[in-house]
Amino acid sequence: MPLQKFLFKPGVNRENTRYTTEGGWYEGDKIRFRQGNPEKIGGWTQFAANTFLGICRSLWNWITLAGENLVGVGTNLQFYILNGGVYYDVTPIRKTITLTNPFTATNGSSVITVAEADHGCVDGDTVIYSGSGIVGLGGNITAAVLTNTFQITFLDDNSYTITVSATANATDAAGSPGGGTVVTQYEVNTGNSYQVPLVGWGAGPWGGGTWGN
Repeated sequence: MPLQKFLFKPGVNRENTRYTTEGGWYEGDKIRFRQGNPEKIGGWTQFAANTFLGICRSLWNWITLAGENLVGVGTNLQFYILNGGVYYDVTPIRKTITLTNPFTATNGSSVITVAEADHGCVDGDTVIYSGSGIVGLGGNITAAVLTNTFQITFLDDNSYTITVSATANATDAAGSPGGGTVVTQYEVNTGNSYQVPLVGWGAGPWGGGTWGN
C-alpha cells in the first residue's frame, strides 16, 4: 500500500465537532503551532525569586512614565506591586486603633490571644503591631517579638489569635494580659482561597425547580 501524505490545518478548532473538523486539530494540551505544525510548549520560566502570600486572583502590568515596568498582583490575602523582582505589600489599611495590654500568653505555646471588642476581622486577615509603647510580657515574648506583622486566626467578634516567633514561658503567662500601648493596623479583609459557587441572589432553592427554568 503506497504512503499517503496528510496535511493538517494549523490551530485548534473547537467551533465544530470532531467529525466536521476533518483535516484539522480538535483539541490539544500545552502545545503551540510553529510553521503550521504542533509542538509542545517548552516549559515555564520563573519570573521572580521572591514569593507572595495567598492565591493570585488578578495581574495588571503597566509601565510608568519613568520607564519602570510594574505588575500589580492581587491575591485573596494581600495586594502587591512587583518591581525589580521584589513584591511590595501595598494592601490598604482598613482600620488603625491603639490597644492597651491586649496580649495573653499561655506557658509553652507560641500562640498569643489578642483581645479587642468588635475587631471586624475574618480568618486570615493581616494585622500590624507597631509603636514605641509596646512592651514584652516579661519572658520570651519581648517587644521585638510582638512588633511585627501577623496573620489572624479568628476566635470570636472580640478576640483572635496570632502565632509569634517565640514560645511563651511561665513569666509571660503571669504577665498576661500585657503588651503596653500597641498601635494596631488591620489590612482590608481577606477573600476566599477558592470561588464558592451558588451563593447570593438567585442561588440555592431560589431560582431552582419550576421557577426560574
